[in-house]
Amino acid sequence: MRFFIAGASTLATLAFSIGAGAEGLTLISGSGVFCTGVSANGSVVGGNDAVQYFYYTPSTGPVAIGGIAPGSQGAGGNCEVSHDGMKLSGGFIDPISSKAQASIYSLVDLEWHPCGSMGSSCDITATSAWSISGDGNRIVGLGYPVFCDARGCSWTSSGGYVNLGTTQLQKPTRANDCDLDGNVIVGWQDLYTGFRQGAVWINGVQTLVKTSTNVPLGEASACSDDGSVVVGIGASGNNFEAWKWTAATGAVSLGVSPDPGTRTYATDISADGTRVVCFSRIGPPATSGEGYLWTQADGFKSIELIALEAGLTIPSDVRFALPLGISADGYTIVGACRTGSGDAGFILDLPRPAACSGDLDGDGSVGGVDLATLLSGWGGCTASCPADTNGDGVVDGLDLATVLSAWGPCP
Repeated sequence: MRFFIAGASTLATLAFSIGAGAEGLTLISGSGVFCTGVSANGSVVGGNDAVQYFYYTPSTGPVAIGGIAPGSQGAGGNCEVSHDGMKLSGGFIDPISSKAQASIYSLVDLEWHPCGSMGSSCDITATSAWSISGDGNRIVGLGYPVFCDARGCSWTSSGGYVNLGTTQLQKPTRANDCDLDGNVIVGWQDLYTGFRQGAVWINGVQTLVKTSTNVPLGEASACSDDGSVVVGIGASGNNFEAWKWTAATGAVSLGVSPDPGTRTYATDISADGTRVVCFSRIGPPATSGEGYLWTQADGFKSIELIALEAGLTIPSDVRFALPLGISADGYTIVGACRTGSGDAGFILDLPRPAACSGDLDGDGSVGGVDLATLLSGWGGCTASCPADTNGDGVVDGLDLATVLSAWGPCP
């Protein structure tokens, strides 16, 4: 079932305004605006305000698309973007049940596609989407197979919902993210104490994240494209330090907070697992902290400094306080910032190294995902058209030749 949202009629309610504060920086203002998801090459960004969702491209600006935003009427969820930029995760009120359902918004037909329920609901929510796989074929999140008994879940059009279950009797779980094709899912498992422990499901089998001394760590936020690297939130057992997990090393702290007395939170990770966006904060409000990019070589480095080193001049009143997403290629960071005139959503595009034209998803190589993206976009272009490699407004044999000639790792 599909539902059309007239973006032009709802856009005015968002009171969006855009200001290019500097080369590479876009600010989106409005009530409660958060930029949360971004395509692999940074060309499409998704997010929400206090009421509904939106997408942004440089050519369209922010476009309101309706749905029910996280926190609105008690609904949950998160807007993420598939690697090719053509699908967004979110929530939409099913007109038949009057319940919020995990949904996919398509930039091909500009419609919401609700994914249904798991059999029950709690308050306004039947299911909520917290992420979409890089290939755009899977939604992960939370649903209610029994009244108000939450379970992490994944959904595909061919298989419907899969219940991730729980390893703590009658305690809830939730999926926050997944790898490129959805075989690795990360999120949290509620313990009997009420603590949300990080969890990793590999082909449906759950592993709980803990320190080397067996102390539970906080929820897992995101994972790399191959699912081998997972990042998440610390707990008292590791001095509330953001962590990185692999099957070989277990959970390892990203380091002591660069801001003494604060906790660190890892929110997203690049496709190859080398670049992690984080923030430090004592408590609310959401934009009261400081945003960082973490790498193994440099540790925590403020996003303002990252921009400065890239040759960008950022207005002095802008602080990238709440980075929430990073593109698969690691060069577009999105989130919410504080400015001298109030909070705003931000999109920071860092200079990219020369890319091969056939790498449509920005993962550093040309392969099957890029070919599938091209074939799915065959014909005329819409608001975003990553498969149009030569910019002539159509996806055809010339674009196919570009992809095939560049096959393999990018130089």
